[in-house]
Amino acid sequence: MLRKKLDDACNGYLVELLNNWDLDASYGYWIADEIGGTYAYGDYVFINMDDIVYCVENDIQEKEYVENQDYNVRAEEFGFNLINLQSWHMGAPRVPQETFDKLRKMKDELKNLCEETRNKF
Repeated sequence: MLRKKLDDACNGYLVELLNNWDLDASYGYWIADEIGGTYAYGDYVFINMDDIVYCVENDIQEKEYVENQDYNVRAEEFGFNLINLQSWHMGAPRVPQETFDKLRKMKDELKNLCEETRNKF
C-alpha cells in the first residue's frame, strides 16, 4: 500500500513536469521500470526524482535544466566542479563558455600535435 502511494506521488510529479515542459510521455520511460528513480526522455535527457521534484516545485523550465546538464558535461570534461540543479538555479558561479571554448581549442591542438608526433615514428 505504501509503495503504491510512493509510485503515485512520483508519477504525479512526473506528469506535472511533463505538462510544464510540454513533453509527450510517450517519448520517455522510467529506467529499469523503477518508478521514482531516473526518467529518460528523448535521445539524451535523463532526470532523477530529486530534480523532478525541484523542477516542479520551483517552476524550472526545460531549457534551464538542459543548460545545467550541458554545463556539467563541459565541466566534467575539463575537471571543474559540477553544479547541482538547485545551486545552478540559485546562481552558483560558473566557468564562462569562452573558457571552455579556449580549453577545447587547446585540447584539439594537443590532440593534433600528438597525432603528428606519432606519425613521425
